[in-house]
Amino acid sequence: MDGPEARIADYFDFIAGTSTGGLVTAMLTSPDPQDPKNRPFTAQNIIKFYHHESPMIFPPQRSKRSTSRVDMAARELCQAIEDEEGDDEEEERMDVRPRSLLSWVEKVIQLVKYIIHAKYEDKELKQVIKAMVGDRKLRQTLTNVIIPSFDVKLLQPKVFSTLKASRDDLEDAPLLDVCLSTSAAPLYLPLHIFEIKSANGSSREFNMTDGGVAANNPTLLAISEVSKEMGLDIGKADDKSKDCSKLLVLSLGTGSTKRYTHMNVTYSDWGPFEWLLQGLGDGSIPIVDVLMTANDAIADMYLSGLFQATSFKDNYLRIQTDTLTITEAAMDNSSTDHLENLEKIGNELLTKPVSTVNLATGLLEATHNGAVTNEAALKKFAKRLVDERRHRRQAQRST
Repeated sequence: MDGPEARIADYFDFIAGTSTGGLVTAMLTSPDPQDPKNRPFTAQNIIKFYHHESPMIFPPQRSKRSTSRVDMAARELCQAIEDEEGDDEEEERMDVRPRSLLSWVEKVIQLVKYIIHAKYEDKELKQVIKAMVGDRKLRQTLTNVIIPSFDVKLLQPKVFSTLKASRDDLEDAPLLDVCLSTSAAPLYLPLHIFEIKSANGSSREFNMTDGGVAANNPTLLAISEVSKEMGLDIGKADDKSKDCSKLLVLSLGTGSTKRYTHMNVTYSDWGPFEWLLQGLGDGSIPIVDVLMTANDAIADMYLSGLFQATSFKDNYLRIQTDTLTITEAAMDNSSTDHLENLEKIGNELLTKPVSTVNLATGLLEATHNGAVTNEAALKKFAKRLVDERRHRRQAQRST
């Protein structure tokens, strides 16, 4: 509507994102190193970024680490077993049990190493993000951002905010550290530990894991932060309609497996096996699925109810699907086929009807009798954003 020079950061006062959404937020609000006019990343270039960089971040084979005590012990154990086999080739042909035992032990060692370490190193991720945001600080984003993470040492959510960074040096983290903090997915990537020092000599240490632990869907958190800045009180029944009129919220999900994920509940006495290992065959971990889904659902349920209870229902638009399979939802599958399929799912989602969550089942259901597609709703939403920006620019010129 505003031509090829238009960028998302020009139309939103705040952009929030968690985990991979935090990376997208950083790209939407930082100059693209490849753009000659120093404009932020376009949506198309962000898609290209994921296609090109995902195999670097999540390589098919785990990167080799420097020799650790576990590696040394593993090698010594394997060597001891090999020594027991002896040098007699005829004996080896007659008895294959030592070699079979060696193969089994190697598999056990790989499992132990997986339990001890994160699945991937973050070296490649650091390089990718560094190339993307350079040395920019949080206060330098092109519009206000809200990016959550979680400090495991303090057991406390941490909200990285442009506005907070502009007021306090100890909040002004390098954007590189913010991105690594919000995307440090438990089990997959290491914790991100860093320190900020202020001009007056004070310092603050951060021990961060993925923002999804605190706010998998950051929309509610973002509205809370924005409301505080704008002096809104959307919790009061008498002011709710008035204050919701000042908010225009677009919430984009990354998809869920909720419609097709069914845990095997045959008895109530669940122990560690059921909570941790029941879904081992399909790559899911029940306790993680429960906590992350609950986090996401609570935010969606509250926001749907909040805006539906006012005369400004169209001020909140949620684009999400709950029909992903376990395979489609795999976060570390960086194969070309997988990434192309995700892009296809996203494009097909445009043709699906606008949906809202059913508070009884937690599943998405079409609104407006299925007559309004996500694409049509997005175009209407974009028109409102364009009109608002033009109105503000005209007001600035007249003052």
